[in-house]
Amino acid sequence: MEKSTYYVVINLQSGSGNGAKVWQIVEKTLLEKKKNYQLFVSEYAGHTISLVNQLAKDIHTTQQKDALILIIGGDGTLHEAVRGLGEEYKKTPLGYIPAGSGNDFARGVGISRKPLVALNQILKAKAAVAFDIIEFQEKEQPVGYFVNNVGVGFDALVVKLTNNSSTKATLNKYNLGSLAYVASLVKAYFKQRSFPIQLTVDGKTTAFKDAFLVTTTNHSYFGGGVNIAPMAVPTDGLIDVIVVSKLPLLKIISLFVMMLLGGRHTRFKSVHHFSGKKIHLETLHAVDGQADGEELGKQLFDLDFNPATRYFWFAN
Repeated sequence: MEKSTYYVVINLQSGSGNGAKVWQIVEKTLLEKKKNYQLFVSEYAGHTISLVNQLAKDIHTTQQKDALILIIGGDGTLHEAVRGLGEEYKKTPLGYIPAGSGNDFARGVGISRKPLVALNQILKAKAAVAFDIIEFQEKEQPVGYFVNNVGVGFDALVVKLTNNSSTKATLNKYNLGSLAYVASLVKAYFKQRSFPIQLTVDGKTTAFKDAFLVTTTNHSYFGGGVNIAPMAVPTDGLIDVIVVSKLPLLKIISLFVMMLLGGRHTRFKSVHHFSGKKIHLETLHAVDGQADGEELGKQLFDLDFNPATRYFWFAN
């Protein structure tokens, strides 16, 4: 069914202000096509969660089959939108137009990073498409969700350094946000030490004494276009895990160059890949963690991961 009402939830500050620029382009087209829309601006961390939850509740209560929640923002905004759906409204589809600095989810599932093309993918859709997301839980804490990846160790430290760097905002102004992650790599290398973990995949446990980077993902990309898991498919119902052991600096740089050149880093003996439906990850030392680019802090992690599905109003 074609959507006639769009509830637009936007993070104007995503991509260091790129969200506002994307909205100008999208709004013009919606007006030209005489589409009915209402605008909701996400004004603070966590606001998208409550906005989407209330909109999904309203759509469900009033049975608005021709309404769509349209998210405009980066991976962090989409992360909050999925949290807003929770379990109760997990079958409510979302539209998504990427406007962040990394936009890894869009890369991973085939949503265009060009605003008008992404909008057209939504406007011409006739049905929702199911994409994998992943549920995760820390011991007895509430269930969380992520659309890209949860990482501990090196990639999480890169995220922390990037998020706290003025370089990211500067590069975003020139549409070079992905380079902000690259700029943090060398600095993070010297700060991050190897650490022991236990990884259990579908009941089989593997111990690593010298883990350096551990990423759990549902598609190929992390860190603004780095092809960390080229074998991952966002529709197969499986969770992919990449574990990289500590390497000398030049080899780490070489490994990341291989990632950027299409994912040929998997040839390295220090790169380990696992895939399954039930994952348990335990770190034996406190390390930095991140979920969809949002910092989880430095701590001991004891995490369970399970595959899940969410729906997107989208057409190739």
